[in-house]
Amino acid sequence: MKEFQEGKAVFRANLSGKDKGPGKAKGVFYNPAMKLSRDLHVAFAQKINFNGTLLDGLAASGIRGIRLNLEANYKVEFCDTSSLATETIATNLELNKIESEVYNLPVEELLLKKKYDGIDIDPFGTPAPYIESALKGLNDNGILGISATDTAVLCGAKPSICLKRYGAMSMKRVAAKEIGIRILLARISHLASLMEKGIEPLLCYSEGHHLRVFVRVIKKNDTILKWITPQMEIIDQEEKGAAGPLWTGKIIQKKIIPESSDDLLGRFFDTLREEADGPPGLHDINDMARESGTGQTPRRVKIVKSIQNLGYFASSSVFSPLGVKTNAPKKIRNEALQLAQSL
Repeated sequence: MKEFQEGKAVFRANLSGKDKGPGKAKGVFYNPAMKLSRDLHVAFAQKINFNGTLLDGLAASGIRGIRLNLEANYKVEFCDTSSLATETIATNLELNKIESEVYNLPVEELLLKKKYDGIDIDPFGTPAPYIESALKGLNDNGILGISATDTAVLCGAKPSICLKRYGAMSMKRVAAKEIGIRILLARISHLASLMEKGIEPLLCYSEGHHLRVFVRVIKKNDTILKWITPQMEIIDQEEKGAAGPLWTGKIIQKKIIPESSDDLLGRFFDTLREEADGPPGLHDINDMARESGTGQTPRRVKIVKSIQNLGYFASSSVFSPLGVKTNAPKKIRNEALQLAQSL
């Protein structure tokens, strides 16, 4: 076990992975590839008005919760099934001069006994087994944060497993990650509705090898889950090739997107802000160029600008470097590609 520093936190953990990917679950798990994810979480936590106690539900080294305490002034408690992990968390809390509760038991068991105002679930792999317990363990208007690294399942590579695990058909193509997010939201919404609750997505995105959603749990509403075709058309009934059922409402609230002086975070948040009011789904710029007969694909920024100049919504997206989010019909998209060639 080594000592690391991330943000304002100094902590001990077992290194797993290097610069990218999910790493391997071993010892007191710490994956430096998830640093940006935690940077994003801290920035979001600093922006949103949160009161109460948050549970770091699968805490490992405790780095996420410790950073939220040090950098966003959150009151955080910690839970992990590994006694080695909880002992290490206790040490890491001492290193950072934090007093808190640390629970050595399955998070599902803890949430049968205690409720929280915020719960964060960051598992190694799928979050599916934890969603129901987390919803039950939240106080009214509580905030649930969930990471999913089973992107092969949610993003179209393993559709049969996605159907079994999340009750939905996934889709490949450029919109795969956004559709994966919407499938995860649909699953959370469905389980919440069985408890006479609803959800309000706050901030949802993909970064690196994982998907991440933050939702507020609210009173039950009349959310209707739908499907999306490969042409990015929302439909009410399932049909061949369509993905769903999925969440088709907004997944990013522009008013709570953080500001940042950090170049990387700043660009990420700027893109989130640009696409927040767009429709579900993404169009592939290479497909758009092929369909319009323009030959070489113009730069995405030129395509976006051309669509906007024709009076329609268009933006880039954090979900794919090849994706354009737009409500423009095919005829307008083709016209925009021709215009983009001359910019």
